[in-house]
Amino acid sequence: MGDRQRGGTTAAGVIDPLLEIAQVCDEEGLWLHADAAWGGQPCFIQASRLHLAGIERADSITCDAHKWLSVPMGCGMFFCQHRESVAEAFRSDVTYMPATIQVFPRHRGNHIDPLTNSAQWSRRFIGAQALHGALARARRKQGTLKMLDHQARMGGILRESLSASGWRIVNSTPFPVVCFTRDGLVPGELLAALRERQIAWMSEAQLGGIPVVRACITSYRTTTQDIAWVVSEMNSMVSDLPGRKTA
Repeated sequence: MGDRQRGGTTAAGVIDPLLEIAQVCDEEGLWLHADAAWGGQPCFIQASRLHLAGIERADSITCDAHKWLSVPMGCGMFFCQHRESVAEAFRSDVTYMPATIQVFPRHRGNHIDPLTNSAQWSRRFIGAQALHGALARARRKQGTLKMLDHQARMGGILRESLSASGWRIVNSTPFPVVCFTRDGLVPGELLAALRERQIAWMSEAQLGGIPVVRACITSYRTTTQDIAWVVSEMNSMVSDLPGRKTA
């Protein structure tokens, strides 16, 4: 049996109390899986690492590079502390594939055969995008840290700018995903207007059954000027939306 916990959800950046949950899993003999598909990247940021304290005790972690590391769609990563479990899960013995010893004659010791440790098989190796794309472009570890830290700061600026303009922030997270609304707002209408005028691409999220606007900073090129312009445009257009209710 296992327990799946969240390390920064995609919709709102929610983080479960990973340390306390890890302790329970240890005591009860449970497999702890941390779903950090979007929020796992801040593990690399010194200032944000404390928010994910305890994730290092997870038995397995999912993390999608395409959600925050500026690489193409479909690049996901899976980390597991139990090599034998992964090998058994992905193992496939079929007669039409050559034996590992034939493909890798020097297979021994800690060598891992990628042929027998992938669900992709003959499909393209999309995992290379994480290494050749974002990490190579960022030029070493420090470049990646700087990129993630910049986006986190831009998220904070967006949050502050929206609050100062009368928008209501409805999520709480240290990561650059901001969910917001205001009285009488119909999120779908605002999102349609933003796309039509090519101002910004945002999405709709359901938090507690209530539709809200979700903005996520994922571009390393985002600046404070960009944020100020987008917030200003939203402020000027919100009263003109067809579904806008008057006080």
